[in-house]
Amino acid sequence: MKLKKALVGIFVMMMILSGCGKGYWIMKKSKLDEEPGVRAHVNYLQNEKPDRKGFKVIDINEGKKLVVVSTGTSKVELEAVSVEYLENQTVVTVKEIEADSDEINPYILIGLDKPVSKFKVVNEDGEEYDIGF
Repeated sequence: MKLKKALVGIFVMMMILSGCGKGYWIMKKSKLDEEPGVRAHVNYLQNEKPDRKGFKVIDINEGKKLVVVSTGTSKVELEAVSVEYLENQTVVTVKEIEADSDEINPYILIGLDKPVSKFKVVNEDGEEYDIGF
């Protein structure tokens, strides 16, 4: 009987912890070839819009969405801080890190677990990134 209660307790804890995810994931840049739309946009940022600071939401496999956020300068790289899902908006917060990047226009690929229709990307100081391009 004690074993049964212990197993039930473990199961309940696993269910609780599985619901505590970050709500997003970072797509590895090495996986760009798996998502042609994302690859095309990243190439556009690197070759035609190297000074473009902003973001674009792209539909990817299995009905998921990915946010491509670019810095507009090779002196700054990005790190995901959080994704907040509000009633009518998805807010992505990124951290800007001073660095000499190998990329012309450094970017980050943030996959969303449960996006809402309106999107906003901000840095830790609350400055908004431009949408779409």
